[in-house]
Order: sequence, then C-alpha cells, then structure tokens
Amino acid sequence: MTKRPLSDVEKLPYYGRHFPFVPWKLSSKLRVSIVFMGMLWAELGWRRSLMFWAALPFRLVPAYRRNGEGLGITGDRFGRMAEAEWLLLVIIYRALEKIEGAERAYDFARQAIQKASLFMMADFYQAELLAEFEDPFEAFWAYHKAMFENDPNYPNEMIEEGDARIMVVHSCLNCEISRLTIPELAKMGCDHDIVGYQAIGDLTNMDFRRPVTLAKDGEPCRFMFFRKGTAPEGLATH
Repeated sequence: MTKRPLSDVEKLPYYGRHFPFVPWKLSSKLRVSIVFMGMLWAELGWRRSLMFWAALPFRLVPAYRRNGEGLGITGDRFGRMAEAEWLLLVIIYRALEKIEGAERAYDFARQAIQKASLFMMADFYQAELLAEFEDPFEAFWAYHKAMFENDPNYPNEMIEEGDARIMVVHSCLNCEISRLTIPELAKMGCDHDIVGYQAIGDLTNMDFRRPVTLAKDGEPCRFMFFRKGTAPEGLATH
C-alpha cells in the first residue's frame, strides 16, 4: 500500500477545526453513553441505578440553576451537546459524592473518562487515517497544530525541538468551567489525555509525556510528543 505524503494532511476531513469539534460517529456517542451507564450500574447496583435515572428529570433544573454560569460558558464555547453532557456529569458526580464521598465520586469520573478515551482520542485525531502517512508522527503533529493553533479556549505556543513536538498551554477553559461548577473535575481532562494519547501512540508513532499541568500543578501544561522511542527516561506524565 502506497503511503500518503505529509502534504495530504491538509486534505483530511476536519483539518484545521478547533477542538472539540470531534468528528463523532454515532457509534462513538453510543459507546460513551454505554461506558458511563454501565459503570454507574456497577457502582450503585441495579436498585440505586434505577432510582438515579428515575430522579434525573427532577434534578436537571435545580442543577442547571446552581451551575448556570459554567454550563452557559460550556454551551457558548463548545456547543449545546457538550453543555448537556457536562450537566449530566455534574449530576452524577454530586449523587455519588453524597453516597460515597468526593474521592470516590472523582475516581468514578476518572475511570469512566479514561475508559472512553481509548476510542475517543482516536476519533479526535482520526488516528487510523494518520497511520496511512509516510511519517505518521509528523502527520499527527501537523494535524494537532492545525487543531489548536490560535485556539482562544487554550491559548498556547508550539515548539519543535529535534524529535520533540511541544505545546505549552497557558490557559485552559476546562479549568474555568470546572471552577464554576465542580472544581475537582478540572483534572479530569488531564486524566483523559494520559490514557488517550497512549492509545493512539502506535498508530501515530508517538510517545506522550506531560510533566506539569494547570489543573494538577498550577503551571502551564506542557504537552510533549516524542517520536516513538525518543522520550527521555524518567519524564513524568500528569
């Protein structure tokens, strides 16, 4: 099979669209829903799960009123579907927090989003298409740059050093939305990335590292992408 030249990256669907445009397939949306519903069922058991879903319609309006500012920003900047999904996550988190405590509530959210990230990240980057290129690593970086350059939601700078491709994010809208809704959820996006980028590493010939993040360390996020096999030893991923 003839490999595609790097210049073809610009021909890929959604090239240059800012995150989170997400070229969702219906199957992916359904899989995310199944992940969360299945994990909630396992967490609460069938009786409490049924009680949760039965009570959900009565929780929507109060939850929106309490978190309206953050949810409004989510809808304005990321779309109404993202707003609805964040509202549901807020309700699930608060319900689990009341039953099992804040630590377990976050652990549930982390596990669910990391499980979903195994296929979500491939959708974000269309990783199977990037694998068709002569140099999947450079194709990945070109697609990534086009996705995040001049993105007002994640002001950043791009750096290229040898086999390293680095994006330093100075401000993160996820953190602001979390601050206005559930501050503990700010790091959930970080935890999504840890698993998600690893999941597409083989397809894109890339190793991901990120030693610091705004949500976890209070310092600008350093998204570091290395050509596979060249990442320095001991470099952490937060």
